[in-house]
Amino acid sequence: MVSKAEGIWTEEIRVHSYDVDFGSHTTLEAICRFFLEAAWNHAEALGVGFGELAQQHRLWVLARLVIKVQRYPGWGDLVRLNTWPRAAKGIFALREFELIDAAGNHLGGGSSAWVVLDQASKKPQRLEKIIERIRTGPERLAVGQEPSKVPPCPGEAMVTRTARYSDVDPNGHVNSGRYIGWLLDSYPSDFHKSHQVQLVEVNYLDETRGGEAIAIRSQETAQGTWSHEIDKPDGTAVCRARMIWGTRRE
Repeated sequence: MVSKAEGIWTEEIRVHSYDVDFGSHTTLEAICRFFLEAAWNHAEALGVGFGELAQQHRLWVLARLVIKVQRYPGWGDLVRLNTWPRAAKGIFALREFELIDAAGNHLGGGSSAWVVLDQASKKPQRLEKIIERIRTGPERLAVGQEPSKVPPCPGEAMVTRTARYSDVDPNGHVNSGRYIGWLLDSYPSDFHKSHQVQLVEVNYLDETRGGEAIAIRSQETAQGTWSHEIDKPDGTAVCRARMIWGTRRE
């Protein structure tokens, strides 16, 4: 549903068993999926969704994302997700997210920057005609910051993998949330038993298609802060990320 007065789209989400980890807490990848699904739904309601842009041989692509989590919802919890577009900046269409529990407590949120690409050339398209059809919401930042540019990771390649069937989305490339899942999988299981991500910031720089190999580079740059980069074999950076970890809450 959408609040016409404020331009805010709201969804109620039940946390299912497939959304949680071994501790019955929602995974960061699942939270990312919640955000992306709500963004797609709102875009469709505004008349600028996947289907409409596909007819114009264009597509939405997530370019930057920052997520902050104060508390991870648990298995069976009912949460409210609010999302709203903000005024565009240059080639970026901006969108905010906030996650609220049944008692009205703020659980976390995010801020995102999107671009519209031509399907054939993959070049960014002008946003004026698209943005003028979108009713923007409040200019309030859900987490107090916009997603920014993440620097290259100086670390060595620690994990390699291949993009497979379950990683690929309707656009034919690896889903944005799966990159977060890949990064989480690059940490040892014992680390997850005592830590949870408090903040993640991701820059999506290139696409990965099914069957392509990637390598994940990682380095701890400060206590509890890790730099990551996912590269193709030719050295092309697919995405860069920064993760800040805190103590796992039960």
